[in-house]
Amino acid sequence: MWLDLLKGLLLGLTQGLTEFLPVSSSGHLLLLERMGVAPPSVFLNLLLHLATLVAVGIVMRREIWACIRHPVRAGTWWLALLCLPTAGVAFALTKWAPSLVEGAWLPLGFLGTSVLLLFARTLPKGDKKLSVPNALWVGAVHGIAVLPGLSRSGATVTAMRIAGIPQERAVTLSFLASIPVIVGGLGLEIVKGVSLAGLSPITLAAATLSAFVSGLVGLRLMLKAFGQSYLIFGIYTFCLSIVAVLV
Repeated sequence: MWLDLLKGLLLGLTQGLTEFLPVSSSGHLLLLERMGVAPPSVFLNLLLHLATLVAVGIVMRREIWACIRHPVRAGTWWLALLCLPTAGVAFALTKWAPSLVEGAWLPLGFLGTSVLLLFARTLPKGDKKLSVPNALWVGAVHGIAVLPGLSRSGATVTAMRIAGIPQERAVTLSFLASIPVIVGGLGLEIVKGVSLAGLSPITLAAATLSAFVSGLVGLRLMLKAFGQSYLIFGIYTFCLSIVAVLV
């Protein structure tokens, strides 16, 4: 019982914090699977993503409501434009390079995140607005981040910073764009079918609750201090790339 509880807490905390920190939640969960902490489970991933989706909805409720009430003024169509190449690239990788999506290059994914974050530290403060070409470019990068180890938030924020988008705006757009991506991922996992094999109800309950709570903390933290932690997370993901090679 206690072991199941600890496993659930560990998996939930990992998902909740790393979903929003620029360190790749999918890479962390895959690493834990390969270390034998938990068996691969579509149903567990479904619950973990639902928990973090609810966390996003709570923390960013004002921004989401503004997008619904005033889609033009809030720039909702920019999010839609971002999601088009994201869906296309993610679908292409899933269909024609499934081994990569399943983590065949996990160490390189973490290394790529490290390079992106360290490079982002050198970028000047931006003052530009999002344009159509830049939105498509950022959306494509977002799609590539389906690869485990490559941080979705780290990749998209860096891509927007390269395009000259101010830090705060880039972070907000990145997390808003994560909502349809998480929903799409949930849909795919439901299509695959779910199974409770190898997981106890205690593990599932603990993982879901801890993912929700830690997701609230992680998202609030990164909305305030994303740009101040590039070096720390860059070094961290570089170390993870070495760990992934050893595992």
